[in-house]
Parts: sequence; structure tokens; C-alpha cells
Amino acid sequence: MRLFTFFGLLVYTAFCIFLSTGIVLFAFEVITPHMISDILAQILCYPNAGLILTCVSVLITLFSFSFIQSVLGKIHREKYIAFNTSSGQISIALAAVEDLIKRLSVQVPEVKSLRPDVRVRRRGGIVVYLRIDLRSETNIVELTERLQDLVKGRIQDMLRGIDEPIIVKIHVAKIVAQEEKDQKKADAEVKEKPPIPFYGYGR
Repeated sequence: MRLFTFFGLLVYTAFCIFLSTGIVLFAFEVITPHMISDILAQILCYPNAGLILTCVSVLITLFSFSFIQSVLGKIHREKYIAFNTSSGQISIALAAVEDLIKRLSVQVPEVKSLRPDVRVRRRGGIVVYLRIDLRSETNIVELTERLQDLVKGRIQDMLRGIDEPIIVKIHVAKIVAQEEKDQKKADAEVKEKPPIPFYGYGR
């Protein structure tokens, strides 16, 4: 499906470029109606031209339909997780799950900031995209594995009874240097110090 989406985007882009270029050339009379009719007549003279044009039209339609379906699927992405219990249906907003994940940063001191994005796949499963800023002197591999297990376990505890697979993907956006932290701490201490009254005035 992703391949069809890629080709759909490629076909759509190529068609727009071709159409806009043709309009500009036609506006400046570089291309005339007589030239267009001659080109179409030459194409129709090729053997099996009708079959080839039909196959090309069908492929373009399939690629475009796949691309449109993918775009609409992203626009109308589910904003909640729904599951059934013996007493009825329960739905949990994805924003609530994201807030739960944000609070996990307190348990991981190596993480400076954490921005989660939770999505529900159409074919089943929950995908969590984490964009994090780390503190310096951190083992990234060990930390990310521990964070993945922590997020996955917390969601499983929250949604106990759901057998949907949970995938946690982490992107490390920034690593804060120790010098930068020390400078920010020093600046904060300077701002917190109250000014001494009449300091600098002579007797």
C-alpha cells in the first residue's frame, strides 16, 4: 500500500508539473492547437495504442486512488482507543494516553523533555512516537530500551485486557551539554540573587 501511495504522489506531482508547464507554453504560443492535434494523431497511429492508453489510465487511477485514500486516512485518524468489555464499550482519548506518557519523564532523570504522539493503526495496534531531549553522559541505547519497556508496560497496565500490539519508536532530538546546563544554572542563580540596596555608592 505504501508503494501505491508513493507512486500516486509521484504521478500527481508529475501531472501537475506537466499541466502547469503546458499551460504556460500554450499561453506564450510555444504550443499551438495544431501541434497538439498532430501529437495525438501520431500516438493513435502506434499499434495497440488504445490498449496501452487504457492500461496507463487504469494505473494512474489506481495510484491516485491509493494516494487519496492514504491522505484521507491521515486526516480522519482515530483520536481515541475503543475496546469492548462485558458491560459495554469503553473509549480512551489518545490525548489522555499522551499525558500519561509525559509523566513518565519524572521516573527517568536522564530525559530532559519528552513529547509523545500516540496513533492507532487501521490494521490494529498502537504506535507511540517519542521525541525526547536527553541529558549528557547518557547511554542512549540502554536508556531508549528502558524507556520503551516503561512506556509499553504503562500502556498495557492502563489498557489491561487489550491484546493489541504496542510499538514504541523513539527519536532523540537533542542532547543537552553539561556546559549548557551549568551556564543556565549560573544564570538562574544570578537572577535569583536580590540586589544589595545602595550598593556602589560611596560614603
